[in-house]
Amino acid sequence: MVDLQSKLNMSECLSLYGGLLTEHQAEMMRLYFDCDISLFEIAEQFNISRQAVRDAIVRGERTLAEIEDKLRFKQKLDSTRNGLMSVIVSLQESEPDRALRQAVKTLSNLEE
Repeated sequence: MVDLQSKLNMSECLSLYGGLLTEHQAEMMRLYFDCDISLFEIAEQFNISRQAVRDAIVRGERTLAEIEDKLRFKQKLDSTRNGLMSVIVSLQESEPDRALRQAVKTLSNLEE
């Protein structure tokens, strides 16, 4: 069983890098992670065994994790998202200097 945070993480990686998987593998992963369809139901749809679906998903997870380790797009996206939220909070709290510092820091992190 996969915990919710792991599923969300894999779903984001699938959104970013899913085009690098085979069409069938990406679809199986989308059904499993985004639509919460069981392995058995996916197997029925593709007319293959449940084990074949599981193997494809595990391989896909491994591939997406390796790609993220190399490219780190999701990590940068998460960092940028957090930085922008800090800017918004600072602006809402009428702290424009803090907002500006956070915006500069966020931009700097993007350029790395």
